[in-house]
Amino acid sequence: MLLPLHGRKNILLHGLPGSGKTTLVERLVNKIPYPKRGFYTREVREKGRRIGFKIVTLEGKEAWLAKRGKGYPQVGKYKVYVELFEKLAVPTISEVKENEMIIIDEIGKMELFSKPFQEAVLKVLDSKAPVLATVGYGLIPFVEELFKREDAIFAEVTPESRDYLVDRIAVEFYRPGFLIAIEGLDGSGKSTFIKGLAQKLEEKGEKVCVTREPTSGEWGQKIREHLAAGSKISPQAMAELFLRDRREHAQNFLIPKLQDGQIILCDRYYLSTMAYQGACELDIKEIKKANETWAPVPDLILYLKVSVEEALKRVNQRKFYKPEVFETQEFLTKVASIYENNLKYFRHEIIDASASPEEVLERAWEALSKHLEAWKERFR
Repeated sequence: MLLPLHGRKNILLHGLPGSGKTTLVERLVNKIPYPKRGFYTREVREKGRRIGFKIVTLEGKEAWLAKRGKGYPQVGKYKVYVELFEKLAVPTISEVKENEMIIIDEIGKMELFSKPFQEAVLKVLDSKAPVLATVGYGLIPFVEELFKREDAIFAEVTPESRDYLVDRIAVEFYRPGFLIAIEGLDGSGKSTFIKGLAQKLEEKGEKVCVTREPTSGEWGQKIREHLAAGSKISPQAMAELFLRDRREHAQNFLIPKLQDGQIILCDRYYLSTMAYQGACELDIKEIKKANETWAPVPDLILYLKVSVEEALKRVNQRKFYKPEVFETQEFLTKVASIYENNLKYFRHEIIDASASPEEVLERAWEALSKHLEAWKERFR
């Protein structure tokens, strides 16, 4: 399996009824080249009227999950057939074999009447098997706990996102390339560092591309204009601009390059948005979830750590320097704290950036080499 190195192998899709979650899962099952086990939940209609839901395994076996009528347990107009569900569906996600991917469509109110199903879901999410699951809405304690998991990638399925999500989700399960995000305060030396790192990788014969965020696209230009002018734009509006820029960047550049097997060096990524907009009092976890609907999780973050005082000193020494709205010691102290508190969600290396550029590059290369070896090991 060419799973990404970032380590988050569970993807939970959520969306309103009718958003196309099952159709998306079916397209992903056909696209991702791994052995798979699991099931779909499908509507059953007669003369245009929904009469119930069936469980259909990936092997083509079927059983009723729920049907119009009275009985126990009951969800709305539907009687739930817990025993039939347990007999057919639960074994498909319980008997996990090596190198198999697990498909669960869906984890919802009807399915959760089964205690063995709940146990099987938790077991497989905690296993080494990659899991693609859809999750229902509603105030269901089991579902609410799933949304608290820090080891999962959450993606919201909407009519706007569902076609795009085919490639976006597939690249989390099958990724020949390697995405490295370079993060740190302005003044930590990212630009010089990235040039040196790209040169070292090219000398080793690697296919390397360098990019940055905000991009030079329509939304990225708007962001830069606001930052340069010190606009009094709300943190929510700025976060939305970054999200639009990142979506375009991922769709047009990051995902195609990862599919092509290239190493990407990205100067800032969505951890920056978490840090800077989080310092503006926005919900950091919600920023992370919203961005991961659209943006591939980086395989590795190289965080260039430098004190706030040193970062400001370096920035102030630049020629033609015009301070941005974010560049105050108090604000950047918050940013640095959020950066370091949220690195735990990513595979990362912290590089002491207080030394000379040559020393920083050498330390980073030493740290990166082991991750490059692990990436290459997947192809052997």
